[in-house]
Amino acid sequence: MKKYLVVLLMCLAFFSVKTTKTALAADCCSTCNSFTALCAPTACGCTSIAEAANDIPHITRELENHQRWFIQDVWDETVLNSMLKITQQINVSTMKQVAVIGSFFDAKHQLETQRLFQELMADSHKDYHPSEGMCQFGTVARSLAAANRNAEFNQIAVASRALQRQTLSGIGISSESEKSDSISRLIQFTNIYCNPNDNGFGLELLCNGGEKGRRNKDLSFFQTIDANLTIDVDFVPGDHPNASPDEEDVLALGANLYSHKILPQLPADLLFIDPQDEETTAGGILYMKGRALAAKRGVAEAAYSAQAGMRALGEPEVQPYIVAILIEMGIPEEAAIGMIGNRPSYHAQMDLLTKKIYQDPKFFTELYDKPTNVDRKRVSMDAIGLMQKRDIYRSQLRSEAIMSVWLESTLEDLQAYYTNEADKAVDEGRVIVLP
Repeated sequence: MKKYLVVLLMCLAFFSVKTTKTALAADCCSTCNSFTALCAPTACGCTSIAEAANDIPHITRELENHQRWFIQDVWDETVLNSMLKITQQINVSTMKQVAVIGSFFDAKHQLETQRLFQELMADSHKDYHPSEGMCQFGTVARSLAAANRNAEFNQIAVASRALQRQTLSGIGISSESEKSDSISRLIQFTNIYCNPNDNGFGLELLCNGGEKGRRNKDLSFFQTIDANLTIDVDFVPGDHPNASPDEEDVLALGANLYSHKILPQLPADLLFIDPQDEETTAGGILYMKGRALAAKRGVAEAAYSAQAGMRALGEPEVQPYIVAILIEMGIPEEAAIGMIGNRPSYHAQMDLLTKKIYQDPKFFTELYDKPTNVDRKRVSMDAIGLMQKRDIYRSQLRSEAIMSVWLESTLEDLQAYYTNEADKAVDEGRVIVLP
């Protein structure tokens, strides 16, 4: 196909040249004798008629030979081979260039992949490297659940002891009578809590000594409960058969605050009930009224029991870490141990997590931290806030119970008034009793 295309192009070129030279040859044809010569159509010259008959076949052969030479020798042997080699060289060169370009693309993707891995590694290092401030939340809260359980148990113990004292139950100080309760508390007061300076310096004959640090702790709520983050109170059964000084103080203060005068002991024969005799129920009804009074006092004393239980001893594992935090805040080690004790209470741990930890300037400087750590701190603070709200909720439930009992007690007088008025109206015949 390529051969025929080349021949066609050459013929077109030949005839175009011939057409342009015809005009030039026509000007000189007048010099030739028409009988003896032929005028050349494409050039200025004369040709013999006899020679022209032989020239035309010769020219045709030469043109064919020239065509054959150009196609076979020039084109096939030289040009075509050269073009094939050039094409092959261009292909090889192009493939090499493509390989180079591919190497550039490979290098580009490799560098981008390495950069992505490095960015992910940097993000992982940034996101999964907690700060010291974040670790403080988890470290301080590690024994919070156990301390909360101890607080609940000690709250139950204090409330149970108060109920036992009011009902003259068991082998407590009031088991014999209300008089035994008063005498036992008086002896305890003279030996432990008596302050000779009270009553206008008039208690010197009544006081029998005692530690100065424990004077009047049986009546000072601030000194016994409120001023302490942890008190040495642990009613959980264990290796401590004797009561600690703080346990004695808590129970003595509770006896002065609630039910200073307990219910009297009713004789056993008064509590005998004969189903056939309604008059024998008077003693039982009187005793039930006393139990109702003890129940109302128990609701009021639940708040005091909760305060004592929250400050009861917790677990010792967290104590070194809390002491270290307090030392960083500028508190001496001995003072820090004196504040929280060897077994920090639930109240002490919550006080640190909800208040004291934010009084350290280091907490605010560490907010210039990785965004992920700041988010972790925010979540930790939200979790601690939920625990604090739960404690507030339980306190509000106790307050609600106390207010409801107070309202009921207030309405008892009004109920008695209307009951008396109703009985009086029946006695006077102003009310018709329907059968």
